[in-house]
Amino acid sequence: MTAQFSRQQFLRLGLGFGGALGAIALLGPEAARAAAQPVGSVTKARGTASLARAGQQIALAGGEDVFAGDVVTTLAESRLRIGLKDGSQLNLGELTKMTIAAFDFSPEDLKREAAFDLKDGLLQAITAKAAPGSSFVIRTRNAVAATRSTDWIVNTAKAETSVYVLEGKVDVAESALGFRSLSSADQDKAMLLAAGQSVTIGKMALGATLAPKQADEKKLAALKAGLALD
Repeated sequence: MTAQFSRQQFLRLGLGFGGALGAIALLGPEAARAAAQPVGSVTKARGTASLARAGQQIALAGGEDVFAGDVVTTLAESRLRIGLKDGSQLNLGELTKMTIAAFDFSPEDLKREAAFDLKDGLLQAITAKAAPGSSFVIRTRNAVAATRSTDWIVNTAKAETSVYVLEGKVDVAESALGFRSLSSADQDKAMLLAAGQSVTIGKMALGATLAPKQADEKKLAALKAGLALD
């Protein structure tokens, strides 16, 4: 029962697309001050990347702070790396658009709640260890993927989402909610991917069953090349 509850916690982060700041504002001035603090910074950039914040467009070259609610975009032949306050790292490939929907981390007890909405493109998350009950969620238009401490890649375009696990384990569930939380029934249907496995949601033959499979090494190598900054 405890393990099942833990998996559900990962997928339950129910802040809607871009709605994290509004939810925090309702919690009072202390939470609002926390929301005004940066959740990380751009540690490396190549090509053309920017973020949208409060109606402003900010060019990214490295060193810029990022906040919950920021929408980060990379253009063709561009890459970006974001270091988060909990020690996690996000690598963005070209033609990628991602919103930092929510991020709350307590260094005292290592508890974390994080959600990122990937509208298009390629994203690698290398997530730091956190306390039990913490969450780290990547949502697309048709999928939710969640973990605690691992290295994984999410690639999405139009109605197709692929998840690849390099290290650790990741829960993945199909979602028709579009950047929102899953119902309890859908949480129970989440599949567990182990290192070396992948799954693609949104491109299945009629009658096929959605299940983990061994990652295609050639495809995975191409995705890694699309994220390389070093």
